[in-house]
Amino acid sequence: MITFHSLEDRIVKRWMRQEAMRYVPDPSHPRGGRERTPTLRIITRRPIRPNPEEVTRNPRSRSAKLRIAERI
Repeated sequence: MITFHSLEDRIVKRWMRQEAMRYVPDPSHPRGGRERTPTLRIITRRPIRPNPEEVTRNPRSRSAKLRIAERI
């Protein structure tokens, strides 16, 4: 996914992390959570940003962030 705004990036980052989890915490459960099967595998740990050359060619790309995940 490509995001262009920090709020968009935060939503995407949290969604990807949640979908990649094997364990879902549940504070109301006595043991604290439950097991689940993940639907995504996160490929890039940090977002990929445009390099300076690309930003000079395309100034609008300066705020773009690319996050990669694979659907399982």
